[in-house]
Amino acid sequence: MMRIIRNLVRSLAVVFAVAAHAEICELCTYEVTADNIVKYVEESKKNDTTEIFEILNKYIDWRSNTREELLALVANDIHDYPQFSRTINNFISGDAAVIEMKRSSVWGDSLIEKIWIDSIGMSKLKQKIVQDINDDSFSTPTLNLLTSLQGIRFIDSLPARHYAVSLLALSLGICIDTANAIDLFDSVVWGNKEIDAFYDLIKQKLPMQEQEQQNKAGKSGAKRNEPRKLTPDERIKILKWYQGHSCSDERWYRAFTLLDTLYMKMQERSVNKAMQIEIAFDDSKPIVWNDNGCGCSLQDQLNGEVIGIYPYWLAGDTTKWIDFSALTRISFFSLYADAEGLLHMPSGMPALAYLNKKGFSNFVATAHRHYVKMDWIVTKSNWSTYKTPEQLATFFSTLSNEIDSLVSEKNNSLFQRIVNHLSFSGDDNGFRGDGVTLYFKNYPTDSASTAIFNEFFKNLHKRMRAKNLDAQLNMMADRIELSKDIYSFRNDSITTDISRGIYTYKNFRKIITEPESVNGVKPPIEEIIDSLSNRLLVINEEPFSRSNRLLHNDLSLRLKGDDRHIVRKALAPVIWLNRIQWDQLSDDISYYNDTYYGMGIAPFFTDMDAANLCGSSGNIGTCINKFYKKDDIDITFNSQVREAVPFFCMYRWIFRLLNTLVYAIVIMLLLAYFISCTASAFFDKHLALFVGVVILPPALTTTILMFFDPVTATLSSAIRFLPIVILLLSVIAVSLLKVYQSTDLPKRNIK
Repeated sequence: MMRIIRNLVRSLAVVFAVAAHAEICELCTYEVTADNIVKYVEESKKNDTTEIFEILNKYIDWRSNTREELLALVANDIHDYPQFSRTINNFISGDAAVIEMKRSSVWGDSLIEKIWIDSIGMSKLKQKIVQDINDDSFSTPTLNLLTSLQGIRFIDSLPARHYAVSLLALSLGICIDTANAIDLFDSVVWGNKEIDAFYDLIKQKLPMQEQEQQNKAGKSGAKRNEPRKLTPDERIKILKWYQGHSCSDERWYRAFTLLDTLYMKMQERSVNKAMQIEIAFDDSKPIVWNDNGCGCSLQDQLNGEVIGIYPYWLAGDTTKWIDFSALTRISFFSLYADAEGLLHMPSGMPALAYLNKKGFSNFVATAHRHYVKMDWIVTKSNWSTYKTPEQLATFFSTLSNEIDSLVSEKNNSLFQRIVNHLSFSGDDNGFRGDGVTLYFKNYPTDSASTAIFNEFFKNLHKRMRAKNLDAQLNMMADRIELSKDIYSFRNDSITTDISRGIYTYKNFRKIITEPESVNGVKPPIEEIIDSLSNRLLVINEEPFSRSNRLLHNDLSLRLKGDDRHIVRKALAPVIWLNRIQWDQLSDDISYYNDTYYGMGIAPFFTDMDAANLCGSSGNIGTCINKFYKKDDIDITFNSQVREAVPFFCMYRWIFRLLNTLVYAIVIMLLLAYFISCTASAFFDKHLALFVGVVILPPALTTTILMFFDPVTATLSSAIRFLPIVILLLSVIAVSLLKVYQSTDLPKRNIK
């Protein structure tokens, strides 16, 4: 088991090393498009080795008198494949692998009697062909994989790679307990013909030099602590062991590591070429969020925080809408920070310049109107420009100012702010954002860089909360990024904890904002949990049925006791949905409902023509409201009423203002009764009218707020009914006074 995990860690380290040194695009997206699949077929099929290899197989052990004769025979058969002619001609003309049978002449010279190519030599020729076409040869397994990947957009190349490898396992029927957990199984699993084609691809693509080295290592013995590399036949044999069988996590690690290696050698290049890298964002138009009449958030029915991630490439797409009823927060993906720390929209336009345009930040108010908080995701991948800690600190100082300007700006109109103050509204602070999520990929792991980030994180959150006490500051990372340094192995039985960098559970626990200590005594755990304003969003990778469990195990291995409990409260697993696996989505949401106190889904949207069901091509919001909710006995009647009649919640500010005006009028009437003789005389004659005017309108507006306003509904019963109780007591007092004044009671004479 230890060796398996060690191999996995090593392979992942290679992946991250490649990613760290690759050309970095801050906000590129990755998607296999239909056009690129056609291009792959058209450009790569000319290098298809299948038919040329069948032709060459006829010439194994074919005896010819001279190389020229053999070359002429082969050339006649391959005239339809000119792209391979040069390689074949050079091989037959001069390669030592062509066997020569010689005899001595009467003059003592050696003469060639026969020449031929045996099976070993032919394998070498095939390998030269594969090498010369630079691994761009067409293959049916790769085409099948590209077709299955088509239409799924990823925010980073690493999740795309893991999805492709998991899909490859699915296609081969490897670890069927994982495969059966995915709805795609029946549609992408390969038949025997396709699987055999994949095995043939393994034999063709693996370099001959590697095979020779592996054979030598097998004879001489591998170096100590270095496992012998597997031959192609051995790899195929192992894959067959996993086909059609259930797998433990240990066996899945083995299968995934092997497939990841094969994918890298055989298919990754073709997949990467077919992935369209695109940034599509029109900064001349504002972002618009269409709610399709779904109403306010039903967050008091949900079993925790639900964060929907809205990707920038959906901006302006009128065929999509957002079901706010299933959210507590919505995050815009993404802004990116440049080398100086300035924020930009995906198009490159300065973010503050874009959002300061009139009406261009109204979508934030749209979220608030639906009783949903709005966050910004800030992305950065390239850290190579910061050579010293001072440069990094300068970057974070500028970024802190940018974020403060981003979220601390008042977003509501002057009229709305006046209404909020008059109606004592507490759920919409009117800011241009309620939080920020930092998605810093490839961040340096040295102690100095970690310390600088931690200081920046704490100071920034303190700065944000000084203006908006409810502001959140979150982090987002891939699950593998959080778990890759859990173990470092000296040997198979000794483990050492060398976790470092900002993306560890321990470091996140350090930077969580806690209530201030009182007299040097730290706040209790319950108080820390109740005041949590930091989230750790963890992007899970396919297959979710396994990564969900692994995430829970990773956290348990890293933290213990109260620290684990606090981080688990703050943790929100993120499902990057391919919009195909609806049954799997409902199962994952149910799992999160039982295990975590928050969750995220990306990309969060619903197609206009989608059925309002959790199935086929349905609405994500329906799934969440169905599978991530409290028990029925915990759902209040007020919440059920708001769900049935969303109009009052959507326009609650009108009824809050009306309620304020009604109470103001009632107070004025009461004052007039006691101060003005005319008013007192009038209401003495029309006491029923007085009682009706003072009691009924406030009772009506208060009742509306109690049942339809989500903020008022969260208050305790005593506070909710306090205004109407005071009015009722006032009217009773006035009525009793009136009765006392009008009753002819005997009075005691005073001498």
